[in-house]
Amino acid sequence: MKITAIKTSNFLGARDVDVKITKPICLFAGKNFSGKSSLQEAVRMALTGESVRVSLKKEYGRLIAEGQTVGYAVVEHDGQQSAITLPNGSHEHTGNDRLPAVLPYVLDAQRFSSLPANDRRAFLFGLMGLRTDGDTVGGRMLDKGFDPLKVDEIRPHLRAGFDAAHKEAQNRAREAKAAWRATTGETYGSVKAATWKANKPAHDGSRVQLAREELARVAEQIERGAADLAVMQSAATRQAQQSEKSAGLRERAARYASIEAKLRKDEAELQEWQAKVEHEARNGGKQMPAEPTYTCPACSAVLRHSHANGALVEFTPPPIVYPTSEPGKLAEYQRARDLLARSVENDKRDLAAADLAARTLAEIDDAKSDPAPAPEEIDAKKVKLAEARKEQTRLAGVVKSLEADERAAAIADEKTDLARGHHLDVVQWEEIAAALAPSGIPGEMLGEALGPINQRLASSALMTEWTQPLVDGDMTITAGGRLYALLSESEKWRVDAMIAEAISHLSGVKLLVLDRVDVLDFVGREDLLYWLDGLAEDGEIETALLFATLKALPAALPDSAAAVWIENGTAGRVREDA
Repeated sequence: MKITAIKTSNFLGARDVDVKITKPICLFAGKNFSGKSSLQEAVRMALTGESVRVSLKKEYGRLIAEGQTVGYAVVEHDGQQSAITLPNGSHEHTGNDRLPAVLPYVLDAQRFSSLPANDRRAFLFGLMGLRTDGDTVGGRMLDKGFDPLKVDEIRPHLRAGFDAAHKEAQNRAREAKAAWRATTGETYGSVKAATWKANKPAHDGSRVQLAREELARVAEQIERGAADLAVMQSAATRQAQQSEKSAGLRERAARYASIEAKLRKDEAELQEWQAKVEHEARNGGKQMPAEPTYTCPACSAVLRHSHANGALVEFTPPPIVYPTSEPGKLAEYQRARDLLARSVENDKRDLAAADLAARTLAEIDDAKSDPAPAPEEIDAKKVKLAEARKEQTRLAGVVKSLEADERAAAIADEKTDLARGHHLDVVQWEEIAAALAPSGIPGEMLGEALGPINQRLASSALMTEWTQPLVDGDMTITAGGRLYALLSESEKWRVDAMIAEAISHLSGVKLLVLDRVDVLDFVGREDLLYWLDGLAEDGEIETALLFATLKALPAALPDSAAAVWIENGTAGRVREDA
């Protein structure tokens, strides 16, 4: 940032200042109460809008010179203009470029050393463009090979900072240890957990497979044996039934001759009685008119049509009507004849049945198949089938036992795998916790932030021949190995000046404002001027504003420097060496 002019009016002690800045280094010198510090405050407020003398905007009226009602400060730089107006505190900036966020640290050299350690760290991260958001840190974790799923889980916690994410990773590691203990029933130990395996019964997968195959073979054997036995039993039953049927048929067929002889005898007697009936009827009885009859082709029974519905019913000869109430012999003859007629019909039926039995028996004999198995064969088959079923039961027990071992082995393997997974979670979460600890990724990022600033401090110490400052990992500031708080006032000033210049250099703002230069002795002030002169010559600084309480302007200045005398709040004499 190249400042070209500073104007103030009624700003604290800087009542009327109008200075053109023509060289990179400008020393504002004067006696006590001349308005130098007021001028520095005016520059700071014009550029940043903030005040270090009052905390509330409503108190800005106190910054107006005594007896006045309004005031202002204007700084012209880089073709732009920044201004502050009092008492309303209106801060204006003309131009398209936004003012750098690091301005407060180069306008107030002591600002960095006054910050708490965490704020120093955050500022350095911002200065070096190091982001600590979840996406940036998550990307670093992925680059280190961490599990992407776990990185996604921890990423939201990074919004609250590294410490919160670190604690969350530790909690996840503890939860994984608890899950390991719940799975194994043992106390977690990293060495033990790395090789832990669940107790697993001896198990041979080929044995259970062979046992299953043997059981299947016996089951198939039983199925075939049961089917064969069913066939044998069916054949035996069928043969027994045929034998029983054949015996009955043979018995009926054997009666054929006797039935035929009886039929001949009954037919002869029937003719005799029929003749008697006819003779008696001619001599005295009167028979009812005859009606049509039919003989059944199946059973040879005498049938007639029913008078009621015309259906065929068994024929009963009509009674003979006698002229007197005494039937005489005709009725007796008729009864004897009818009895013999029925006997003849029964004989014919029995003869037909005997003939049918003989023919059926002949058909059975002709159709005889292979003989049925003997009872001994069936019994032997039953014994063999029972033995197979017994073997099936034994093999089923063997398979069940082997399968139980198989399941137990599988459960043991699952438990081993589950425990291994929990242990892997523990390891990964602990690694993530370590990566999020101060010595992990934050330390790496801090190293990336501290490396450049410490290198710049070393370079400045070499140029000035001052004691080298160092900002370490816990944000402690030292010089020559001594803590900042233990340094003398002039040593602290040197450290602050070099840190402010390093911030200016690393941010590219190329602006430095140093108050109380008079804390340095004459040699120290010379070292300061020629250090800044070298920076200006190299183009590493565009404007350096120095404020010192002096009795007079310096006798000599580097070519890049000018001095302005401040007295009673007004800019006076200017010294510029050619």
